[in-house]
Amino acid sequence: MKLVVFIFLTCVSFTNALYSQTDSINVLGEVFLTTTRLKDSVYTTNTIKLKDSVLRLNQASLTNLLNFNSTIYLKENGLGMVSSPSFRGTTASQTAVLWNGININSQTTGQTDFNTINTRGSNTIEVTAGGGSVTNGSGAIGGSINLINEITYNTGFTNDLFINYGAYNTYGVNYQTQYASKKTSVMLGLSRNASDNNYPYPETDQINVNGQYHNNNVSFASGFKLNSKNTINVFANLYKGRRNFSVPTPNALRTKYTDFNTRSLIEWESYIGDFNSNLKLATTTEEYEYFANINSDFFTFGNVQNFIAKYKLDYLVSRKMLLSAGATYTHNNGRGSDIQSKTRNLAAATLSLKHEISKSFLYEIGLRQETNEDFGNPLLYSFGVHYKASSFYQLKINTSKNFRIPTYNDLYWTGLGNPNLKPETSYQAEMSHLFSHKNAMLTVTGYYNQVTDLLRYVPGNDGVFRPENTNEVEIYGLEGIFSYKKKIASHSVSFNATYAYTVSENKETDKQLIYVPFHKLTAAFGYGYKNLSAYYQYLNNGEVFTTTDTISANILDSYMVANLGIDYTLGRQKNYKIGVQILNLWDEAYESVLNRPLPGRNFNFYLNLNF
Repeated sequence: MKLVVFIFLTCVSFTNALYSQTDSINVLGEVFLTTTRLKDSVYTTNTIKLKDSVLRLNQASLTNLLNFNSTIYLKENGLGMVSSPSFRGTTASQTAVLWNGININSQTTGQTDFNTINTRGSNTIEVTAGGGSVTNGSGAIGGSINLINEITYNTGFTNDLFINYGAYNTYGVNYQTQYASKKTSVMLGLSRNASDNNYPYPETDQINVNGQYHNNNVSFASGFKLNSKNTINVFANLYKGRRNFSVPTPNALRTKYTDFNTRSLIEWESYIGDFNSNLKLATTTEEYEYFANINSDFFTFGNVQNFIAKYKLDYLVSRKMLLSAGATYTHNNGRGSDIQSKTRNLAAATLSLKHEISKSFLYEIGLRQETNEDFGNPLLYSFGVHYKASSFYQLKINTSKNFRIPTYNDLYWTGLGNPNLKPETSYQAEMSHLFSHKNAMLTVTGYYNQVTDLLRYVPGNDGVFRPENTNEVEIYGLEGIFSYKKKIASHSVSFNATYAYTVSENKETDKQLIYVPFHKLTAAFGYGYKNLSAYYQYLNNGEVFTTTDTISANILDSYMVANLGIDYTLGRQKNYKIGVQILNLWDEAYESVLNRPLPGRNFNFYLNLNF
């Protein structure tokens, strides 16, 4: 009954949802239904698409990008430290991170540290809320983030150099070179980011101790058109980083952590009549070393190697009906000093149908049969409809079942793992209203999510935290996305906004989960005149509970952070750009994790060369 009432309220309360986003953000699928042939896309959920222009306005970490350009709450243990998401009130392990369609969540922790993802290694990032698609696989309970290398042809030889330098000896050097002919495209990207990270804590006399970090990233993408019907794509990414973990007090024991992650993928896409065949073969590795004492040679480690095979066949039954079938196989081999050596084999088969009944109505159905060695063979589904009432208003409804199996750490961590854990199961429903008029667009979504067997780490009688299936969680909320663009002569203005209201309650206690704010909003205003452009970013995160008892003494206060930037384009071909950013413009003292302060006001300068 609560679901029915809530969805009804979203139909009549959309005017309260005008809040935040950044320059040049696209919401995919605002006008889907046409007389052209259908594509293998999800038509009944919402996806935000962040392109190069947005990626460059933000720092190179995925944390910074999504903080100011999405409804996701990011928990960051200090600048550049471990960062994890809460997407629609779920846990970090319930957000699927994909790389060109391949899931890259850690097999040890089940999540992705967003400060180990360098956004300069991708030219497009898609953010999809909810689990309304069977294609993203299990684990996408809160939503999914897809890091994409889009391949372009026939652009010749191009080079792009982006250099930035700022406070605390923070710098980034990002170089990308590409050669693209009519049938061949090759791109190589190199990136280096580092910082002493010794920022003073606002409103105190302390500084961030032992916070140094540096990382290198190499990305590669290529495409080869064998003929008019066959294309081979090759992708690769290598990330190597080191972080000293910031200490809460100057005299605390100093630690450090190193990462070495690799990803490689070969894709063969073939078109034969009304059939489209896509085969992906990928390998990924993840390695870490943790030094509990930075001055000691002793460390703990983990190493997981993954092989993924993914095949999909689309059949265009007619211009208005698309039938798709696919299969995925994943093999994991993990070991470590705190993890028993284990292998895991996972497989899934998918079947989906998209049918455009008329120019104004479409429905889609997806089924996913999971199979694994330890957790049964659940059948997952998604179903959605899309109705275009007019050029001004569209309606989308989607419902789905999703699940997530425990990770290596959850099951096999020596002395702490629990081999009797059950997978989490989620049932979701959402309704979206899309309004568009000339240069403005508003999307309002109400959603409901029920998660059973939620996996959490809870203290035992000995005070040690161990994983257990503890609770049923009820999640519901409201999201709004607004965008406006206008150009008058040499002047251009843009305004983008998102807002999220999230309730995520433990049904045993009727209390909000920790580190889930009830409110988050972001906003961005951009202005351009000839070669000059400026922008203002704004982020407001509501207060969060940091302990399950939700007492007021353990509440982390809400905070408001703003960035201001201005840049100028030079050169006859407008291929040189210089700019400056004032980060945390109002010098806000804030934390996204208790006792982990983030920097006050600081400056960043950048230079962008295209040649």
